[in-house]
Amino acid sequence: MTSEKDISSAMLGAGVSTMGGGSTFPPALSTAVAGSEPRKIEDVLASEGFYMGPPAGVSMWPMLRNRHDVMLVVPARGELRRYDVALYRRGGKYVLHRVVGHFDRGSEKGYVICGDNCVTLEYIPCVDVLGVLRGFYRDGRHIDCETSRGYHAYSKLWVALFPVRKVCKGANAAIRRAGKRVLVSCGLRDRDTVGKAGRK
Repeated sequence: MTSEKDISSAMLGAGVSTMGGGSTFPPALSTAVAGSEPRKIEDVLASEGFYMGPPAGVSMWPMLRNRHDVMLVVPARGELRRYDVALYRRGGKYVLHRVVGHFDRGSEKGYVICGDNCVTLEYIPCVDVLGVLRGFYRDGRHIDCETSRGYHAYSKLWVALFPVRKVCKGANAAIRRAGKRVLVSCGLRDRDTVGKAGRK
C-alpha cells in the first residue's frame, strides 16, 4: 500500500501533524532533511522502532483509506498470527496486507496474505516480512490492533466473508456498502458518518 517514493512525505507528515480529534503524532520520524535521500522503511523501523505514515492505495479498504488515515507499523518479531497485517516488500514497493493463513513448503515457511479489498491470495516467505501493523489513526481516533475489540471483530468477520467478497467483487457498490456496515457494526465508524455519505 505504500511505495518507496512516498516515504519522505509520509515521515514528515506523521511527525508534526495533528488530526481533527486533536491526536498529536510522535516527532521521532520527522528526520527527513530537504535534499537528502528518503530513508527506507526497514531502516526507520530499525533505528526508531516504529514507522508512521499514510497508506497509499485502496488494497486495505475499508479499514485504511488512501492517504487519509495514519498507520503505525512496528518491526515483526516472531511468527505473525492469522489476522495480523504484515508489511513486506514486493519488488520496489512496500505492501501492507492481512495474514489469512500460513504455508509450509519444506524448508520455506511463510504467510498466505490478502488485502482487505483484494481477492487474490499471495504466498510471502517469513523472511520477506518487515513489520506488522500495531495500530492506526482514523479521523483522529486511535485504533490499537492489540486491544481494540471492534478491530478484532472486524478482522475476523472480514476474513470470514472472503468467499462472499470474491464472488461479489464485480458488484463494487454493494461491496462498499457492506464494508461501511461492517465498520459501523464493529464500532470503527460512526453511523452518522455513513448516513451523511449515503445522502451525498
